[in-house]
Amino acid sequence: MSPFHFEHLIWHWPIAFYLFFAGVSGGAMFFAVLLKNFTLRGEAAYKSGFVQAACLVAPVTVMAGLGILVTDLTKPLHFWKIMVFYNLTSVMSVGVIILCIYMVFMFLWIALVFRPVIDDWCRSRFPWVLKLSAFLSRSEATITGLLVILALALGAYTGFLLSALPGYPMLKNPVLPILFLLSALSSGAAASLLGGVLLKGNPDGREVHMIHKIEIPLIMVEMVAIFTFFLGLVLTGGQAKVAAANALGFGFWGVVFWVGILLVGLSVPLAMNLFMTATAKRRFAYVAGTATCSLIGVILLRHFILYAGQMTIA
Repeated sequence: MSPFHFEHLIWHWPIAFYLFFAGVSGGAMFFAVLLKNFTLRGEAAYKSGFVQAACLVAPVTVMAGLGILVTDLTKPLHFWKIMVFYNLTSVMSVGVIILCIYMVFMFLWIALVFRPVIDDWCRSRFPWVLKLSAFLSRSEATITGLLVILALALGAYTGFLLSALPGYPMLKNPVLPILFLLSALSSGAAASLLGGVLLKGNPDGREVHMIHKIEIPLIMVEMVAIFTFFLGLVLTGGQAKVAAANALGFGFWGVVFWVGILLVGLSVPLAMNLFMTATAKRRFAYVAGTATCSLIGVILLRHFILYAGQMTIA
């Protein structure tokens, strides 16, 4: 049996990348808000390479995810219908609502972050933009709060989406949305760090220190969530226990889990973060390497859950 082609397989790799990109976007926005409001505070946040990276990564990844979703539809040219006609009993439809509202607040918040640059460019060209930006700035706290809620909802939604597949005990696990939310935050942090150092951000700057302070306990909680996820399957018994055994066995997806996710994606970043915390100075290679391992781990986790979760039916 091929690890990518087997009986009962309904969703394949495009959905895994859609889930990954949506999670990265929500996670990147979450950390961009934290950096602007708690680390940089009154300083010009738009000058930070890490905030710039997050504000670039978030829209690019969410639009890439939507593009993959549209392309994977049976009738791609009819994609507009899922954005106009909603069914609140459908997890997919609720997800589209969250995505659409999230994108509105995401672009509003990014516009407010780069308001000095936008106002300066539009002052002589489009003076009405200055009035609009001034109006939006008065609601910045509300926009920021709603954006954080929507970003977290987007991360959790990726787990709820998989749980909508009927008949797969591994995907019906209630821990799945929590696990996907945690991994979405990890991927958002990693993407912001990697993009930030590539944009010449200081690898030993305050932004990196703040993200790493959150990332270390986040990785630990993610490990606990994975343990709880599979423990729940084993204790449930029946086909749920069989699903856990099939996923964690010595086959292709078992190797992906133990080596790709647990070792490369979680243990290596945790060890490198602890090492950087203990040393006097963070360097480009350490920050970029840690972030890359984290992103690889999250990509593999999405594929692992998607494919291994469909190998066993109830």
